[in-house]
Amino acid sequence: MSEQNSDPSRPMDPPVPPTAPPAPPQAPPAPPVAPEPARPEVPKYGEYAPVDASNPYGVPGYAAAPAAPPAAPAPPAYGGPAYPAAYAPPVRKRRTWDVVLTSILLVVGFFGMLAGLGYAAIFATPDLLDQTMASAGYSGFSGNIGAAPAVLLISHIALYLLALGLSIPLLIRGKVVVFWIPLTIGVVAAVIFWATVFSVILSDPSFMSKYGG
Repeated sequence: MSEQNSDPSRPMDPPVPPTAPPAPPQAPPAPPVAPEPARPEVPKYGEYAPVDASNPYGVPGYAAAPAAPPAAPAPPAYGGPAYPAAYAPPVRKRRTWDVVLTSILLVVGFFGMLAGLGYAAIFATPDLLDQTMASAGYSGFSGNIGAAPAVLLISHIALYLLALGLSIPLLIRGKVVVFWIPLTIGVVAAVIFWATVFSVILSDPSFMSKYGG
């Protein structure tokens, strides 16, 4: 500095302005703060705290196991149907005409049973049988009755109960035609009735002398 000033022929250098100090480094931006998780509602005095379905015991880090997948349907048993119940065959409709016809035949069979019981009572009472033959123009009855009352009584009651026992359950199920059951049993009862009645009447000598010649 003293040397520059000592030489008057050398011009003076202009003053150097002072340089600005370097800017301090900027700090990186702070990461966003995660929001605080919502705290469960504190139960009041005397109340139970709500139970979390995923962590019923309140163990940290515990998570409920995922639900098991639905089990596969079991195979049908040996000899059983292979189709599900949703595809079951449609139920057959009940036949109205069969129900009506069977009911009519059962009612007719009931009156036929009463007729058989009436003739059994007539054959079992000699005085009543004599009055019946006298009303028909005969002097009385002198034939052989035998076991005719018991045959009519037992056969007609048993056959009618058989017709009821077979017809009614099948009508309720509605799977088969039923009218032929009381019809067949009614034919059998009619054959027994007329065979028994004619066997008793034909045993009377007065009847045979009048119509037998």
